[in-house]
Amino acid sequence: MKSLLPVLAIVATAGTAFAGTTTVLAEFEILDHPQGNVGPPTYALRLDNVFGFTFGTFSTQTYNDTTMTVSQDDDTGNIFIDMSGTLHGGEVVGNAWATEFDLAFDFRYEMGVTTTSDGWSVDAFNIQNTGTITRMDTNESVTWYTQPDLTGDNGPVGNVFTLAADGWRIDNDDTTWVGRGWLTTNDDGTAAFDPGQDWFFTANVIPSPSAVTLLGLGGLLAARRRR
Repeated sequence: MKSLLPVLAIVATAGTAFAGTTTVLAEFEILDHPQGNVGPPTYALRLDNVFGFTFGTFSTQTYNDTTMTVSQDDDTGNIFIDMSGTLHGGEVVGNAWATEFDLAFDFRYEMGVTTTSDGWSVDAFNIQNTGTITRMDTNESVTWYTQPDLTGDNGPVGNVFTLAADGWRIDNDDTTWVGRGWLTTNDDGTAAFDPGQDWFFTANVIPSPSAVTLLGLGGLLAARRRR
């Protein structure tokens, strides 16, 4: 994971486990990606043809409470990616939101999460990799599942989610953390809408107190990823 992997390994072995069973490998603040295909405005989640409009995008910038945690079961070694927070957005018309509302989301990827050279990936569809998106003005909650990437647009063909420090689709940047992965409301992983429903965000590492103690200020600044 480039220069960040040794940092996280040290923090994990320093005793960041909670409840005696799980170790936090990394925590992130989820941010908008600057190079989405629909926009401006920038966004972290795209939902087309879901709320009665063709193009819909949702941003992290209004509430700043979107977080992601990568953790590992100390007994089994299984890795989990948990994401939650509040997004603001709506229908995109002429590079602006014509209809606006908030979404709350809560996701967990827990099956097939593997460590890669520069982050983590979820390698195939599994019904247990799922979450909910709730439209807050109507309280309508919808369950979403992962959808395999058939084209390789967001990473290796067949992957359903990638979180990597590779600056994906950011010019002259191969270090910024980027999360991406297709979504569907079909519980078999097939596409439900066209053209796109997907995560597409950047992420900043949230340094832990253990990282500060072990590495000092210099290590902390090296671990932090900025847009």
